[in-house]
Amino acid sequence: MITLFLLSFAVLGCVFHSNFYHQVDADNCEPIYMQPKYFKLLGFDRERTAFAGKYGLFLFRDQYDYRLQVDPSLLTDRGNYVWTVDKEAKIQPLGIPALFIPGNAGSAKQVRAIAKAASKYYYEQVILDFNEEFSALHGHSLLEQAQFLNDAIAYILTLYRDGRQADPELPQPTSVMIIGHSMGGIVARSLFTMNNFKPGSVNTILTAATPHMVPPVTLDFEISNIYDKIESFWTKGFYGPDAPLQNVSLISIAGGNRDIIVNGDSGNIHNFVPQSHGFTVFTATIPHAWVGSDHLSILWCNQIAVAVGKALIDVVDATIPEQVKPLEQRMTIFRNRFLTGLETHLHPESSSDEEIYTLSSTAHTFIEKTSRLALPSKNNGATGRDDAPHLYIMELPWESDMATFSLLTDHTLGPESRLDIMLCNDMSTTVRAASSTPSKLACLYDTLSAVPVPASAPRRTVPIRTANHNAVKEFQFVSKSVEDLDAAQFIVILDRGQKMGELGFLIAEFTSEKESTITAETTSLGSLAPQRFSPMLRQSSWTMYEDKYSVNIVSQESGVNINFHGEVPYYDRIQLPGKKGIELKFWMDPTCPVPLTINLQVDRYGSLGKVVIRYRMVVLVFTFLVVVLTLRAQFKIFNQGGSFKPFGLMLTELIGSTFWKFSALLAVIAFVQSIPTRTVYSFMDPAVLARNSRLTAGARHRQPLEDPYETMVRANIAQADSWFPSLRLVNVLLGANDTFFWFLAPVFFQLSIGIVILVWVLLNGLVRGIAGFLTFISKKGGRFVIGKAIGNMLSKRSRGVRRRIVTTIVLFIMVATFVPYQFAFVVAVLVHIVSCVRSLLVAQATNSAKSQATWDRHHYLMSIFVMFFLLLPCTLPVLMVWIRNLSVQWYEPFSSDHRLDYIAPFIFFVEAITDGAMVPRTPEKGYAAITVGILNSIILFLILFGVRYSWQIFFMSRIWIVWLLLLQLKDTELAQRLTKSVENQTRRYFGPSKKRK
Repeated sequence: MITLFLLSFAVLGCVFHSNFYHQVDADNCEPIYMQPKYFKLLGFDRERTAFAGKYGLFLFRDQYDYRLQVDPSLLTDRGNYVWTVDKEAKIQPLGIPALFIPGNAGSAKQVRAIAKAASKYYYEQVILDFNEEFSALHGHSLLEQAQFLNDAIAYILTLYRDGRQADPELPQPTSVMIIGHSMGGIVARSLFTMNNFKPGSVNTILTAATPHMVPPVTLDFEISNIYDKIESFWTKGFYGPDAPLQNVSLISIAGGNRDIIVNGDSGNIHNFVPQSHGFTVFTATIPHAWVGSDHLSILWCNQIAVAVGKALIDVVDATIPEQVKPLEQRMTIFRNRFLTGLETHLHPESSSDEEIYTLSSTAHTFIEKTSRLALPSKNNGATGRDDAPHLYIMELPWESDMATFSLLTDHTLGPESRLDIMLCNDMSTTVRAASSTPSKLACLYDTLSAVPVPASAPRRTVPIRTANHNAVKEFQFVSKSVEDLDAAQFIVILDRGQKMGELGFLIAEFTSEKESTITAETTSLGSLAPQRFSPMLRQSSWTMYEDKYSVNIVSQESGVNINFHGEVPYYDRIQLPGKKGIELKFWMDPTCPVPLTINLQVDRYGSLGKVVIRYRMVVLVFTFLVVVLTLRAQFKIFNQGGSFKPFGLMLTELIGSTFWKFSALLAVIAFVQSIPTRTVYSFMDPAVLARNSRLTAGARHRQPLEDPYETMVRANIAQADSWFPSLRLVNVLLGANDTFFWFLAPVFFQLSIGIVILVWVLLNGLVRGIAGFLTFISKKGGRFVIGKAIGNMLSKRSRGVRRRIVTTIVLFIMVATFVPYQFAFVVAVLVHIVSCVRSLLVAQATNSAKSQATWDRHHYLMSIFVMFFLLLPCTLPVLMVWIRNLSVQWYEPFSSDHRLDYIAPFIFFVEAITDGAMVPRTPEKGYAAITVGILNSIILFLILFGVRYSWQIFFMSRIWIVWLLLLQLKDTELAQRLTKSVENQTRRYFGPSKKRK
């Protein structure tokens, strides 16, 4: 049998490692050679966009088309293949406008591979330059890019205002195609939500390695808000009579497991884009490419670039203002270019011409119903060396359970090839159960939707390519249900003879699905002994269009690496039609009697690495959770009259008690939330397709329809309209997973405990190291004068207070006008380190009577230091964006990052600590309850929504710091005066009235 096994696995998310090893990755990508030129359009200046000084707009040219109809005196060579075009130059575009948007810290030059592939077809390519800005880290930057993008589109379209000199009869373009890489795809989707977006200016978007579902880093609240806004808009945008997205197509190309920056699951757009408007596909699935890619090679890999470039050209129609074909035609082209055709939803049409064959005058061979056709084979009566045509006739087995026809060949089927397929009927009868020896056949040429698959040959573990490095040597595969061939009686393989070239091989047979399909949880994979071709494997995912091929698996001594993707956390599952889980399909020579065995092993370390990449924010959230739990235990003991225990000692005590109980609690939550089966929606049934067609046509009187996808859409719309995240179990912790992965939450928690221990050791060592160094340099004649030095510092406290007040005011002014509040937080952390060192020196120099109080203060400051240190990841990304803007001389402030109320509590807290403040004991039930209640609230939030809304960690910590400030001020002289004043006023107004009563 050609299709030997079909294995379905219900468990998703692991990396299975078998006795065969093969990894299709970026190393298999072919280089692409080019001679690019980039022309920066200075005409796109501040008069047209407010961000001209920050971003740039370039026109790309390659050696295929250097034409730029501009006076050479208006061009300035800037080096490194970059020219600037003076604003006075009149540019006449020659082709179809397309815009490339780079991703986080990306460059405009990353488009050169795709642009070259497109420029061969007479194509206009415009690229944006965001100066390698960190759009994934800062939401405000992403919004600025979206606004700049809309301005750029408007400017590009104005370049066509005077018509095309090359062909004035062509209409003026009204839309621009967009290619977005990484966060550039999010920028492309967000432009529809901007106020300066012109409706109809974009209707075709192709994204590469874009995290559509969840941001890669959730440390900026604006990023989360932008994602929520985009999701709400795109969830609703395809439905209704005046839907803003009814003519928009979106294709998401994911790199796969090689991409450690953007998880492949987050590139899945099936939750908000109907199949009539877009789909997600992996690079390993793209026909003629057959290669996976990492986050960057997805742009420069030649096989991928050629496929993308050709797809973009195929959808172009310069004769209409939209510049692209209608939606249905676009989607058909994209499916043919990016999908293999083996998916059950694809039904490509084949051309057919009728021809009559008289068997008495034509060489022919009848194949028994229970036999297979294997060419070349003397047993079948042909040597493959004849020049005359030969017919191999296979009768359809209507009366048996052979329900599938399969064919594999290394020939290109069709009229220009040696081999072809025909569907034939006996002209002497119309009865299906006719004689197996007809005299005359009426035949229609039909390739039966043959699809390409990579060629598998000995001594090659990657898809074979021809010498020119452009074409791929491929097999053609046919898998057709007999029920779909009900109009025919025979399948006939036509061999046109040696005059059309060497025969190669062809294997065809009818098989039973029961015999060729096995559903199993585990099985094993052993050695094979092929003949006509080397065994190969195709692995497919039914959550997204991911087909990955492993060729010549017999030579993979270390095994085949089977990677697949799971479900997107916090979202309802979208199930493509067909089997569930992962499908493994093997091709091997059926004439070889060696059996196939499978041995699957879980790659524990590889799977753990993938899980960490998938849930990267869990590490930060759970480490902060460990710190909060430790602080809660410290304050409980302190408020009950005990000493403020050192952070490390308290952490050690909790490891043997509370932390194990908490790990069990997380395991229970994860297990319980995995029990309810998430709704699985499949939108490819005929009713839904009909619904989508009516919606696409813009029907004003929408008929009430009930189908699974409609239910999912309404649920998503309701959730998008909600101002507070849903409290369903599937939306908390790590999101709903398979029950098999209940252990992930406690494992991450235990891992976080280890990280906190490491952080504590480093920070404690840092403070003690600085203190030891200061003690060493202050030692004179064997006497320690550090106590005297500290006394001098304390005696000058008043002068230091005045200096700190001035410094604080200056810092507030800078935050309000120029620097982001994240910069002020970093300054506060540095000042707090000084306070920790000073408190340690004071504790070491204080006499025994007061030593406990000084050591309590030092331990308190060190615990806060650990907390502040783990808050730095929440602030450093925006700080990096600010520093990057300074490097490109962009000094415009970000309104969202100049909030004094965000940073003021931390600044006042650090100043109070510097002045010697210490949190007092609060044995009173009210104060103690509030202290523990705030910490419990933070713990509860971190469990429920911490992973999904990690940016809230900083703001919840601000509430905690405000409470500590209030406690520190409770026993101060100023607070006592204010309290006494309030009491006096209360007696003044209410006291007499009580006496009169």
